[in-house]
Amino acid sequence: MPVAKIPYTYVVRKNGREYWRFRRAGLHTSLPGKPGDTEFHAEYARLLSIGAQAPAAVPNDSMAALIRAYRQSAEFKALRAPTQLDYGKTLDLLESIMGPEPYRLVTAGMVKAVRDKFAATPRKAHKLKQMASRLYTWGQEEGLVKRGHNPAGEFKKLKVRATPIIPWSEEEITLFLAHAPTHLKTVVLLALCTGQRAEDVVRMEWPSFQGPFVRVVQSKTGEPLDIACHPDLRAHLEAVKTRFSGRIARAASGRPYTANGFAKAIADLGAKIPGWPGNRSPHGLRYAAAGRLEEVGVTPAIASSILGHRTYQMAMKYLAGRRNSEAAMKRVHHHAR
Repeated sequence: MPVAKIPYTYVVRKNGREYWRFRRAGLHTSLPGKPGDTEFHAEYARLLSIGAQAPAAVPNDSMAALIRAYRQSAEFKALRAPTQLDYGKTLDLLESIMGPEPYRLVTAGMVKAVRDKFAATPRKAHKLKQMASRLYTWGQEEGLVKRGHNPAGEFKKLKVRATPIIPWSEEEITLFLAHAPTHLKTVVLLALCTGQRAEDVVRMEWPSFQGPFVRVVQSKTGEPLDIACHPDLRAHLEAVKTRFSGRIARAASGRPYTANGFAKAIADLGAKIPGWPGNRSPHGLRYAAAGRLEEVGVTPAIASSILGHRTYQMAMKYLAGRRNSEAAMKRVHHHAR
């Protein structure tokens, strides 16, 4: 049933899901759930009551004013909707902490203190630093901030122990596909045979499958790619195709997969497979795709254009280590005979 337009709200769509947002008189935030949910209407009523009050004056020299000016800028409005949503959450948090501060007097120590407050969640901490840096760079371009003054650019990101991304081996791919239901096999093959990010894999629609090619528009770059369709993927898609529009990657319920849902499906099924290593991810399929491209002689330049330079280089680094280890063990066994 269509939802009637609700004043001061709008919808952002990301990875096949809808997120409701509230904006009124400088108040800009997210809403829980969707219309019809109790928590949605309770929070909407609370925000309306706040918005009905006279808005607090925001000093023109405050961080809040700089943030709000950036939100209204051509640069911010040119961002893709999912990116606006992502940036908006970080801007909301930054404004809630540093809003009253005069932005021309903010120091590196102040920004660093905000970042360190979220040290337990390094990704969020780094996004706060990045967003503050972007604000000051934009402010310099607009003549609002003195050239060279970027307090968020004066210190490094937090050092954290990175979770390794392990390429799936051919044995693991075979094992997983042997246990996977058809709907999960579809999304795994899409990821493996196109080498795309999980976010882009779950957004692929049936018109993207054109027989010999799969047409991909990468969310990070917006660039279209025509990727030759691997015979295994082509045979599978032709066998399961029952519609001519809409998302290809769908869960057992028929609902489109999200990137997180795809990762969870891998983990859930992996937990039921005897001997499964338990730390394989959709990004590991991307690394496995890099290995397959290298094995068939695809040049690094072409592979990087499909996967991204950093992904290709990191995958090659890991795979080289694994191959060297396998070669070493073969030599040990040979000399032990």
